[in-house]
Amino acid sequence: MTEKYNAVIGVWDGHDAGAALIIDGRVVLALNEERLSGRKLDVGLPVRAIAAMRTAAAGRRVAWAPTTSDPAKALTRIFPSMKENYYHLRRRLVPPGPMHGLTLRAKYRLTQWPTSNPLRAWARRFFASALHAPLPDIFLVDHHEAHAAAAAMWPGWDRDALIVTLDGIGDGESGSVWRWTENGAALQKLISIPGAASLGLFFEHVTNELQMRPLEDEGKVMALATYAANTPTSTNPFLPWFSLTPDAKGLPVLRCSIAPARMAKAVAGVVWSLPREQVCRMAQQTLETLVPQFFAMLAAATGCTAFGYSGGVASNIKVNRLIRATPGVERLEICPAMGDGGLALGAALATWRQVTGQRPQPFSDFRLGTDYGDLGRDAESIARATSAELLRPADIAVAAAERVAAGEIVMWAQGRMELGPRALGARSIIARADSVAARDDLNLRLKRRVWFQPFCPSILLSEAPALLADYRGARDTNLHMTMGFRTTPLGRTGLAGAIGWDGSCRPQMVAENEADPWFRLLTNVKKLTGTGAIINTSLNMHGKPMSDTAAGVVEAWLESGVQHLALGSALLTKTGAATAHRP
Repeated sequence: MTEKYNAVIGVWDGHDAGAALIIDGRVVLALNEERLSGRKLDVGLPVRAIAAMRTAAAGRRVAWAPTTSDPAKALTRIFPSMKENYYHLRRRLVPPGPMHGLTLRAKYRLTQWPTSNPLRAWARRFFASALHAPLPDIFLVDHHEAHAAAAAMWPGWDRDALIVTLDGIGDGESGSVWRWTENGAALQKLISIPGAASLGLFFEHVTNELQMRPLEDEGKVMALATYAANTPTSTNPFLPWFSLTPDAKGLPVLRCSIAPARMAKAVAGVVWSLPREQVCRMAQQTLETLVPQFFAMLAAATGCTAFGYSGGVASNIKVNRLIRATPGVERLEICPAMGDGGLALGAALATWRQVTGQRPQPFSDFRLGTDYGDLGRDAESIARATSAELLRPADIAVAAAERVAAGEIVMWAQGRMELGPRALGARSIIARADSVAARDDLNLRLKRRVWFQPFCPSILLSEAPALLADYRGARDTNLHMTMGFRTTPLGRTGLAGAIGWDGSCRPQMVAENEADPWFRLLTNVKKLTGTGAIINTSLNMHGKPMSDTAAGVVEAWLESGVQHLALGSALLTKTGAATAHRP
């Protein structure tokens, strides 16, 4: 242990690359590269995010915390073009070449290989060179330790907990279980799940074989599953591939009989013979059967009732709803940046604990982007350049609420941007939650999402008992849109534009905080409509990421068909000529 560092910068250079900064035990900044580069789910060394971290950490002694060192990552660091080529293929930006099938099989074989001490040593040297940092200041964090730290160290725990990670694959593992000791701020590894039993890779293969984009469209598989018949588990061809059995201590052991390199062919055989929505339902049913059972076995074997959860599989909100209701699970905290985009944060948290011996400060607000002050401070020049009408209302939340209540769609950009895949009130597009017309307008004209993928609501926490059928009080408080809920009859009416056809939704619950314009917005919507709820979707155009900067927000607004933009203290409204200009 050493006391010489007062800052840590976490770095992730793979899928959804990013960086995070801790100063004096507090997370002060976390950014994904895509929101600075404009390239969705960017890969490679996050040079823009790292530059922002360096600026914010100026004058401090920095410990660097990169993550993941398996052979596949080493190869793509030596040959960055491999990473770029796969990025373009995965996002369907280029057609596959004649060797695509062979290359993909080789990829899935290579990713199974675990890391080792020589690989870790090489990765440290690589990052020392890439970051222009002294080798002793590089503290490498394994992939699933970073996921675990991200799940364990952001909330404050009232008891010890088990931390579960379920992912695609990283450092040869597809998941892990850790015991978190709150008093000592320590993570002790209990279970390592091999890559050969990856539920994340299984779902990725299903996504790919259905001609959707892997590592991006898994949520569409979950959504489409709602439209299929709920067939018995005994007829599900995927379930027999997996087994979940207890070891000598009763801890769950997950295995898969289909090797990852052969799984694409096996999934393709199922896809060939069934409607795609039925394939989605069976894939979703596989996760809904195995993952809650995994948590139940952990609770029974350890007596632990509190759980943290992270990794790509943790983005499946319908599975999360079932985990929340699993006997023995009294508290479930899901990292809002649960996927690989949260690895830099997790690596920074783990390394702060390592180099200082202290627990990082807990936090609940994941609006961790750059603090630009008032995003609307230059609104006069924006209005002149775009021929837009400008207002500076006494309270931007009241002005936006009035327009939402009147049935209009508003782009909302306030304060620091969110970390993670969910819009949480910093970069959002908002509309009336009870309006099916607004939902369809958003879907067809603006977001161009698939018809079966619902939007999500943000609701006042005080409205949860009336709107959500399976809300059980404080234990179900969900501030970050990480869990699914069923709706009450009142909820199905009040949230008609923000629920699936089965009456389920993924709500963000907003706690009382008069200083937060997001809370005031919902409070004023309730005054005007009777329900403190809105449709909330991310402020971006189809295929593009959200933007950290005011300039990026304005660009998205001008490209869109949305009339109003609540940009910091300013309300900008397009006139007839506004869309013809760019800032």
